[in-house]
Amino acid sequence: MKIKKFTARTFSEALEMVKKELSQDAIILSTEEKKGLRPQVEVTAAIDYDAAEAYGAQRTATQAQQMNDEAQNEPHKPVPARPSVHSRTGYHPQPHQPVRSTDRAPQLAAAFPVDDLKNEISGLRSMIEGMKNNGYELALPAKKRAVLNFLRERSVREEFALRLCDKTSDISEIALLLSSDIKIKRHTGNRKAVMLIGPTGVGKTTTVAKLAAQAVKAGKKAAIINLDTYRIGATEQSRIYARILGIPIAIATNMTEFKTSLAKFSESRDVVFIDTTGRNPKDSDYINDMAELCKAAVPLELHLLMGANTDDECMIEAYRAYRNLPIDYIAFTKIDEAVRFGSLYNLMLTYQKPVAYLTTGQRVPGDIEHATVSRLANLIVNKECAA
Repeated sequence: MKIKKFTARTFSEALEMVKKELSQDAIILSTEEKKGLRPQVEVTAAIDYDAAEAYGAQRTATQAQQMNDEAQNEPHKPVPARPSVHSRTGYHPQPHQPVRSTDRAPQLAAAFPVDDLKNEISGLRSMIEGMKNNGYELALPAKKRAVLNFLRERSVREEFALRLCDKTSDISEIALLLSSDIKIKRHTGNRKAVMLIGPTGVGKTTTVAKLAAQAVKAGKKAAIINLDTYRIGATEQSRIYARILGIPIAIATNMTEFKTSLAKFSESRDVVFIDTTGRNPKDSDYINDMAELCKAAVPLELHLLMGANTDDECMIEAYRAYRNLPIDYIAFTKIDEAVRFGSLYNLMLTYQKPVAYLTTGQRVPGDIEHATVSRLANLIVNKECAA
C-alpha cells in the first residue's frame, strides 16, 4: 500500500491533488486543518500498490501520446523521448527512492480499469476502515466535524462530504450547497421516442405507463413499444396499461420488429415510450443490444432509471456499465422505499447527468413527479421521503 500526505490551502485542492497523483480510487486516511498566518490543510491518502502502478502507467502512456500528437502537429519540433517508468507510481524516482521493476505496467495499463481491481480496492477500503477504527481520526474543527457526520449519516461519500465541509461549517447551509450541484431536466424536448433502461426490478414498466398517462393527460397521442419479452408477464402488464390508457402498443422480439414499430408509430403519434428488458448491466451482450437500439432512425431520448433504495456501490457500479450508452437523463425510482438519499447525490455529482423525474410508489398514473432542485436537496438533507 502507498501512503502519502498532501498539503494545500483548502480540502478541495488537496483532494484534487490526491486524485491527480493516486487516482480517484485512493482512500482518505486522515485530514487536519492548520491555522495561522497561512492556513492550510493536510490530507493523508492511501492506495493499493497495484492500483498506483496501473494509474502511473496510464498517466505515462497518456503523456507520451500527447507529446506525440504535439510533435505531429508541429513537424519541425523533435519528438520528446517517452519518459521511462522506474517506480511503482510511474514517476521518475527521487535519489532516495529504490528503483522498482515495472514489467507488468503495460499489461496493467491496457486493462485499467478492470473489474477485479475494484474487488482489490474494496478489500483495501475495509482494511483502511479498520485502521480508522483503531486510531485514524479526521482532525476537523467541531463545527466542520458536525457537518461531516451529518453528511455521513445520509450516505454522502466521504470525499464529497469533505468537499462540502470545505465550503461551510453550518449545517443549515448544506441544502443550498447541494442545490448548486444538482442538475435537472428543464425542458420537455422535441424527440419523438423516450426509451427507459435500467437494472432488473427498477420499475421501468410501471414508469413507462406513468409517463404515457401524463402524455395522454396533456393531450398528446402516445404509444408504447415493449421489448421486455425476457421477464414472465411483462408484456401482459404493458398490454393492460395500454388498454386502460386507450393507446396502441407493440411487442417487439427483435431489432427488425422494433424498428418497424417505431417507424410506424412515429408517423401517427406525438411520442413513443419504449420499455426495455431489465438485465444484469455487467452483461456485455445486453449493453451492446441497447447500443444498437439507440441507433434507430427516430431520435431517442434515453433515460436511465436507478432505484433510490439501491446501495451506493451498486448504483455507481451499475452506472459504470451503462455510461457507454448515450444517456440523456437519470430518473430515480422507489423514493418511497429508501431511507437515505446521499447515494443520489453521489451519482449526480460523479456523472453530471440531469435528473428527469422521481417515482414515489406503484400507483398508475400517480406516484411520479418531475424532479426539482429543492425536492432533491431536501431529500438528501432530511434523510426521509418527505411529501
